[in-house]
Parts: sequence; C-alpha cells; structure tokens
Amino acid sequence: MDYKEEQLQELEVLESIYPDELVKESDTRFSITISLDTNTTRAHRALLEVQYPEDYPETAPTLTVTVDADEDDDDDDEDDDDDSNQVRDLAEEIVLDRDDVKQLEAQLAEEVEMNLGMPMVFALATKLKDDAELRFTQKVAAAQAQYDREIMEREKKEQQKFIGTPVTKESFAEWRAKFRKEMKIDERDQLRFQQMHQGKMSGKEVFEKGLAGDDDDLAEDMAKLET
Repeated sequence: MDYKEEQLQELEVLESIYPDELVKESDTRFSITISLDTNTTRAHRALLEVQYPEDYPETAPTLTVTVDADEDDDDDDEDDDDDSNQVRDLAEEIVLDRDDVKQLEAQLAEEVEMNLGMPMVFALATKLKDDAELRFTQKVAAAQAQYDREIMEREKKEQQKFIGTPVTKESFAEWRAKFRKEMKIDERDQLRFQQMHQGKMSGKEVFEKGLAGDDDDLAEDMAKLET
C-alpha cells in the first residue's frame, strides 16, 4: 500500500466535502470545523484536528477535539434571576465542556479501531457531529428535568405557607383586606351605594343586597378560591 498516495487522495476528497470547513496546515495535518445542529440561536461547533502518521491508514491518526459556542446574546442579567414570569430556554444556556470532549474523544477512538486499514476521517467527522449533537440534547434534557424539580420544590414550599398556619386577629384582618381587594368587594359595595342614591334600589333591597350580600358574596368567593 502506498500510504502517501492514500493520504493525499483522502485529503483531496475531504477538501471537496468541506471546502470552507477544512483548514490544511500540511499534507499530513489539517482540521475540520463541524457545525452542530442544536436548534439554538447560539452557534455551536466541534473542531476535529487530524494528523496522519507515516503509515496511515494502517495506523490510527492522531485526533484532537475541541468545542466552542458563540457568546450568549442575553445581556439582561437581572432577568435571569427572576424566572417566575418567563419561560427559560434552557438550551441557550447549555455548552459542551471538557468532560464532554473527553467522552467524544473516547467514542472516536472506538470508531478508529473499527476502521483501521481504510480512510476514515469522513466517518470520524460524521460520528463526532452525531455524538456531539446527541450529548448536547442529553444535557438539555437533564437541565430541563432539574429545572422542573426545582419549580416543583418551590411550589411545595409556597403551599406549605398555607398549611397549619395559626390565624390571629391581625393575620385575618390582613388576609380579609387582601381578599376584598382581589375580589373587588369594596368596588361592588360602592356601586350598590351609587345605585341607592340614584333611586334604582329601595332601602330594603340595599339592606338585602348590601349587607346580606356581602356575606353571600364572601362565601361565594371563598368557595371559588377553595376550588
């Protein structure tokens, strides 16, 4: 086997497949930038650096993997601390790190062993892309699961505030004022008062709908809250 000829032919094919992504330093050393499909506004890339040994492809090439991503465009850091009123796009916060690179390189090493004796760089680049995208997806899923657990725990803590809480005169008065405001009870009382002075309601009706009505409305509104 003419190793040099094999290497040159493979490199020529790779240059045609990756006209913009491949950077050649020499006939035996080059790199390929691989864009990852992550469905995010931030671009993520994996860089595969390859160096042929003299007797490649009978001997494994030297491979180095690096990953990078565009900077996060979200410059409103204050909003990140308050996620109660917004839906967080967790995928935009995910990046591949050193641990991911180690795993990707280990998976490539296995692929190399399976392809010894034949040109393999295209197969390696394809596997790197697939594995990196899968790892990204798994990290997003893990982050989402963790986020969901945190939200559920937060909700449980909020619910605990209303369980077994002793009621005092002050706390009841505070709750009643808040409740009347939320249910707009005072506004309805004011409307009844205006209707009385405009002659639209009799004194008896005012008494029945104004005084007795408060309690009825309150009971009704309490029932709404309980449901």
